[in-house]
Amino acid sequence: MYCILFCGLAQDPEQYMSTAQMIEHWDYPMEKHDVTTEDGYILSLLRIPHGRVDRALSSNLSSCHRPPILLIHGMHQDASAYVLNPPESSPGMILADAGFDVFLLNVRGTFDSQRHTKLRSNDGEFWKFTMDDMARYDAPAAIDKALSLNGASALYLIGHSRGTFVSNMMLAERPEYNKKVKALFELAPAGTGHGVRGLYGTVVSFVLRIMPLLNMYKTFLGSHELGFHYPWLIGDALCSLTLSLSIGPPASSFNWSRAPVYYAHVGISISSWDLLELAQNALKNTVHHFDVSPSENMKRYGQFTAPAYNYSLIDTDVYLLWSRNDVLSPPEGIEKWYRDHTRTGVLKAAIEIPEYNHMDFVMATDLKERMMAKIIGIITSKEDSSSCVKS
Repeated sequence: MYCILFCGLAQDPEQYMSTAQMIEHWDYPMEKHDVTTEDGYILSLLRIPHGRVDRALSSNLSSCHRPPILLIHGMHQDASAYVLNPPESSPGMILADAGFDVFLLNVRGTFDSQRHTKLRSNDGEFWKFTMDDMARYDAPAAIDKALSLNGASALYLIGHSRGTFVSNMMLAERPEYNKKVKALFELAPAGTGHGVRGLYGTVVSFVLRIMPLLNMYKTFLGSHELGFHYPWLIGDALCSLTLSLSIGPPASSFNWSRAPVYYAHVGISISSWDLLELAQNALKNTVHHFDVSPSENMKRYGQFTAPAYNYSLIDTDVYLLWSRNDVLSPPEGIEKWYRDHTRTGVLKAAIEIPEYNHMDFVMATDLKERMMAKIIGIITSKEDSSSCVKS
């Protein structure tokens, strides 16, 4: 999807590092935690408890409170999405240096979250999951773990792309978690997935045309692992063109010298049902639970059709960070969906970051000044004097 077929031959040591290794490579503290969901998936949750500078000030770390913040990545990515650049332009490390206790979730199906209490990752049953399951099980389990480790009663939440789907779905499906999320920041918010443009829009249009065939596949063959992690296949020659066609032209601050690192950390596995749910929502121009089959829907939902998510149950402050240059998250669709489906007062601000494409929200070298400073400023206004976070 993100020009993996055309890019990535240049060498960079971070190409071969895990997310944990990338964090440690820049001399940040890092903890690995396992999180077991209610349905048995064992997820990887990484923690950056404080910033790099604080290593030398470890004796003073308890003098103020570091508010916890959880970051959820997008589709075909993992937690590495938030640490792909050097510290000054990686959201995860920027937040750690700003005084946060940072948690990075790897949702089910990613490299470090292909474990289960009963199933193996080569079992077909393992891959029978969608965003519904990430929203119902993964995100809540990660929130509970982060709060347990930090000691706070609520945290801040950042989602990128599909991570915004998962975050919204969770707050609607399990409204008790609204009390555990102080504010939700949505980077490149997904809306419904309807109206996407560019090369990806062409792919979605094709998928929608063969939806009857895909429904047969879904019913009779189940779900399967779907990944495109082959950054070494061809080379860099067509990279810029393919990137622009797929997700829109990158911002001028996009660091092409880091491209090998980027391509080495995309194309991460998802389930085929996960992708199909996105297509179903795009077709209906709404946000529904996964439509399996009338009989299975009756077992899951108590009705023959898949029910819509009730976004009016979202009851925490929501901030959208978007760009009209983002061909995967058309602003008109985002605005209409949130305006018509959320309760009055929940959406606090829709902040445009001009020039950014879909991936610039986690990759642009100037995101600290143009985006993260805004998020940190908003959070600072919500925190009291005991907080380590200062704008």
